[in-house]
Amino acid sequence: MRTIKMIMLFTFAVLFTPQICTAQEISATMDFENAEANVTTVSNYVNAVQNGDVQTMVAQLADDAKIYGLSGSFAQEMNPAQLAEYYKESFETTKHSIDENTSYAPIKVTGGINEGEWVMVWTTDTISNKKTGQKIMIPAQVTCFLKDGKITMMAHYYDQLNVMTSMGYTLQPPSQE
Repeated sequence: MRTIKMIMLFTFAVLFTPQICTAQEISATMDFENAEANVTTVSNYVNAVQNGDVQTMVAQLADDAKIYGLSGSFAQEMNPAQLAEYYKESFETTKHSIDENTSYAPIKVTGGINEGEWVMVWTTDTISNKKTGQKIMIPAQVTCFLKDGKITMMAHYYDQLNVMTSMGYTLQPPSQE
């Protein structure tokens, strides 16, 4: 009797495994209905950064958008109002020049925890100090999640050490005590 139960359990497992494995199938494509519109939304945001246009930047964001990676710590989240204040302060003292060869990649993910519509951006933002003329080149990758034509999440990835050393900060090794 025990052998029969084991054989039945094994048979059910073999029969239903393909259905279980395909139930959460994950796929990604760059060819989807909103791809061009999503790239336009993100491109409008990037161009607004270059033009110092906070109002246009915020207009591309959902009201409850979450922005990560600008304030030095990835754990610190900004909302659209905080982003507006951040850039208003930045635009008072600096000019942003976005690389004309900026690349945009729209991606739609179906299934899994990353399901939805995304736009990845690769660029270099050259920030010039308006008083001193000092320039800092910041290669960056920005990941945007879009819903209903608005950016709902934006994550900035860039070399913060490059920025700090360009501003004159130095690194010191830990003490050998």
